[in-house]
Amino acid sequence: MLATMEKRILVLEDDRAILELMELTLESEGYCVIGINHFEPLEYIIEFGPDIILLDIRLSDGYGHLLCQDLKANPITTKIPVILVSGADNLETIAKNSRANDYLCKPFNADDLLNLVKEYA
Repeated sequence: MLATMEKRILVLEDDRAILELMELTLESEGYCVIGINHFEPLEYIIEFGPDIILLDIRLSDGYGHLLCQDLKANPITTKIPVILVSGADNLETIAKNSRANDYLCKPFNADDLLNLVKEYA
């Protein structure tokens, strides 16, 4: 069953191939996806109003886990589920320390991505 287009997912991922894979996978399930391959300020994220955020921890121009900390500290965005995505060995610890809701280890398959998003979206 397809998700409603009302569910908005913001994907911040600096690897264009992974970003495109995530966008195509999520859009095929009916999600409204905005994919960005660079760091975005908190104000932009608030304006977009995502239902869930998939966030690479190493962006080309910033650190996703620090953005996650800012999101969780802000009363406007604190309840938005944030899933950190990375191939880092210590991803579970980074996710916990940055107050992320969950994490997804790279490499991942489409089913893992969809199952995790469905859990939070």
